[in-house]
Amino acid sequence: MQKTLITLAALGALNTVAHADTSSLALYGLLDAGVRSDSAAALNGSNTGSQTQFSSGILNTSRFGLRGSEDLGGGLKTNFNLESGFNTGTGANSSTSNVFDRRAIVGLQSDWGRIDLGRNTTFNYDLQSSYVNDPLGQELTNNKQYSARAATTINPLGTLVGSGLDTVRRDNMLKYQSPTWSGLSLGLAYAFGNVAANMGGNSSTQALLRYDVNAWQLGAAYDDLKDTLGNHQKTWTAGGNYLFNGLRVTAGYTEMKADPNFANSNTSILTSSSANTFLYKFLNGASASSTGLKASVADVGLTFNATDLVKVVTAYYNTRYSADGLATNRYDSYVARARYSLSKRTELYAELDYTKANGLSAAQTASGKTSNTGLALGLQHRF
Repeated sequence: MQKTLITLAALGALNTVAHADTSSLALYGLLDAGVRSDSAAALNGSNTGSQTQFSSGILNTSRFGLRGSEDLGGGLKTNFNLESGFNTGTGANSSTSNVFDRRAIVGLQSDWGRIDLGRNTTFNYDLQSSYVNDPLGQELTNNKQYSARAATTINPLGTLVGSGLDTVRRDNMLKYQSPTWSGLSLGLAYAFGNVAANMGGNSSTQALLRYDVNAWQLGAAYDDLKDTLGNHQKTWTAGGNYLFNGLRVTAGYTEMKADPNFANSNTSILTSSSANTFLYKFLNGASASSTGLKASVADVGLTFNATDLVKVVTAYYNTRYSADGLATNRYDSYVARARYSLSKRTELYAELDYTKANGLSAAQTASGKTSNTGLALGLQHRF
């Protein structure tokens, strides 16, 4: 399948040459791979201890995609984007069911804004991945300190705004983004659940408000996801950053609340009584199917250029999980990341993180320890 897509891209590129005045087509991608070490990892069976291993997508998910546009005249153009994730270490696709698991959209754009139809990202994710209110810009969200059975991701926004809670991407979405007026822009989106005889089942409604002027970037987004019985999972994020004297200070807050008995397409992550399900571990055996769930992340960070070639980010995340009638579990995460530019498209990176769990006995890393220290070194290339 991948070879076919690359062949199509090459043929499309030839077509672009022939029609350069009206259309464009580009093949693009990102490859990210390295080595990660953890002080408290979950090994085979009940064994625990330090662990070092090859890791794909340490900072960002490796992916490739096709995107293009066609000028329709009168200031109107059509856009499309197909994007698929993969594992650099094995070459396997990120998804076993979706060829284009990251994005599959077609849309129109003009002076009135842009509307896209298909599988697309949520506004919550858009704000965070563009570094508006996440100092790491959704970096390090694939890494669970080798603790998928119990602990939050290194950047906990990857747990809260992540595929497990259906908060990163949605199928069957209509997504509108306005033009920018004096730095202000807005967005509205609706995702159809496509449930027979239940128009609102598994649907979602989203909104975005963003302000970008001079040294300020501010934004807020809201997402309301319904299940087939009308129960809700509501997620919102807000925050911003300010640039002064070469330093960028970023702060944000994200919160998710799920009604009792809420069950989306990834219902097992909220309702499973398995000790291998991370939310079950967070809540000391409580299931959101009966108690409801609240999770929040507050973050703050500093970004600066140590040299002309080295960009550094330091960040702190305070993560809290609670269920009705239970005490709150808390995770404190400290992260430092440096990127060294070998060229405009290739970077070496180093990352150090420390996570401390507080609260019930369930608040642990995968190894059952209350803290973990991680170190990663890697290489990233964009094309």
